[in-house]
Amino acid sequence: MMRFITMLVVLIFISGCEQKTKEKELNIETDLLTLEKEIELRLREYENHLHNGDSIALGDMYMMDAEIIPSTVGRKNIINAFGNMIRDSITGSRFKTTQLWGNDQLLVEDGTGTWSHANGTVVGRGRYLLVWKKDDGKWKILRDTWFPEKEK
Repeated sequence: MMRFITMLVVLIFISGCEQKTKEKELNIETDLLTLEKEIELRLREYENHLHNGDSIALGDMYMMDAEIIPSTVGRKNIINAFGNMIRDSITGSRFKTTQLWGNDQLLVEDGTGTWSHANGTVVGRGRYLLVWKKDDGKWKILRDTWFPEKEK
C-alpha cells in the first residue's frame, strides 16, 4: 500500500512539472507573438518616417549608442546617413519580419526588405538583422545590418 501511495505522489508531481513546462512554453510563444506585433508597428513607423523624409524621427528610432554595421556609429551619424538617403530620393521601404528571438527587453529580428526611390523604383532588396532594445518603454534599434541581394 505504501508503494502505491509513493508511486501516486511521484506521478502527480511529474504530471504537475510537465504541465508547468507546457504552460511556460505557451506563455513564451504568446509573449513572442505580442512582441512581434509591437515590432511590426515599429517597422511601419520606420517606413512612414522614411516616406515622409523625416531623418530626425528615423534617428530617434535608434538608441543613442546604436550602430548600423559596419560603419555608422551613434544616433547623430545615423540621422546624417538617413538625410543623405532622403536627399537621394530614397524614401520608400518595405520590411517583413521572418524570425524573432528574445524577451521583453531585448529582441533580435531577422527579416527581408526593399528600399526604393520616391517614384517606386526599387534600389535595393535584401535581408536584414536588427537588435531591438527597450528604452523607456519603447523599442529602439541597438544594432542594424543589411545584406543586399546579389544581382543575378
